[in-house]
Amino acid sequence: MGISVRILQANHGDCILVTHEAPDGVFNLLIDGGNAATFKYGSPPRNKGSLCIILDELKAKGQHIDLAILTHIDDDHIGGLLKAFKAPDYLSNMVKSIWFNSSRLITYHFNAPEIPENNVHLSSDSPETSVRQGRLFEALLDEIGCDRAPLVMAGQTIQNGPFTFTILSPDEEKLQKLLCVWPEEKSPAETSLATDYGLSFEEIWAKDSFETDTSIANGSSIAFILRANEKAMLFLGDAHDGVVVSTLRSLGYSAESKLSVDLVKVSHHGSEYNTSREFLELVESDRFIISSSGSIHGLPNKRAIARILAESEATIFFNYKKVIGQILLDHEQDVYSKRLVELAGEIGL
Repeated sequence: MGISVRILQANHGDCILVTHEAPDGVFNLLIDGGNAATFKYGSPPRNKGSLCIILDELKAKGQHIDLAILTHIDDDHIGGLLKAFKAPDYLSNMVKSIWFNSSRLITYHFNAPEIPENNVHLSSDSPETSVRQGRLFEALLDEIGCDRAPLVMAGQTIQNGPFTFTILSPDEEKLQKLLCVWPEEKSPAETSLATDYGLSFEEIWAKDSFETDTSIANGSSIAFILRANEKAMLFLGDAHDGVVVSTLRSLGYSAESKLSVDLVKVSHHGSEYNTSREFLELVESDRFIISSSGSIHGLPNKRAIARILAESEATIFFNYKKVIGQILLDHEQDVYSKRLVELAGEIGL
């Protein structure tokens, strides 16, 4: 009995499995699917990634994904899910219900015309078939009878299986910004950035100011408090810091009355633009988790890690050990290596 959390190695993305075991059964919650290589990789993709391996494990146990949550449409969150839905005998047969704030749901909510360019497609493996000629993801969900949630928005409290979800993001303003043709995500080569790892924590703390993320896609990300068995977890996707802070304050949390959680999955792979000191003043936890291989985008930012170290006594866990070695300068190893550690295996709650 209990809850286990597995932060899968999803390259530069997110892929998380939360499992609740009780005498009356098992409930599996899948949050995002990483990029396509998180399911299978290689050329052609024959090697099993962490998502494929974990789904094989669940199939061997006769289990399903009771709920899948696609937080938003960036490739490093949706790519692995699309591959797993397209592959025979995987998610099309395993997922019972899904949360996905699709273009159809958003335009319907705002009574706006649909935007065909924003439909999510399952591409064909044929080199002669373009992405836009693939079948629609929503059509597949309808075809397989996958239960669909209405639009998921900040302020909602949703009960699903053994879990209670308190939705922190997105708010209506962020969703309304999606009433346009969604911009194509830039390739990793275009978005690879220099890191701030050459700076010491002392240098960062001496001159630190917060600037917020401006990505429309990240602003639409689903973020929530997850509760069950008197445990609480905070899963932030790539959500904008300001929306999360605003919702937490509306729920009555403050620096004097903090939200206490057993773990925090840090927003946007540890980006400095998604974790402010104001947010950290509202939350109390001894575990902060960063999902990123550090391979592109310059993430995680050392500035975000410095803020967590300054505002808490928490341990920061990384699902790729190599990132820790890149972040810590030689003179910081002895001081901080006990607080920046590799996430080995599942977290039991």
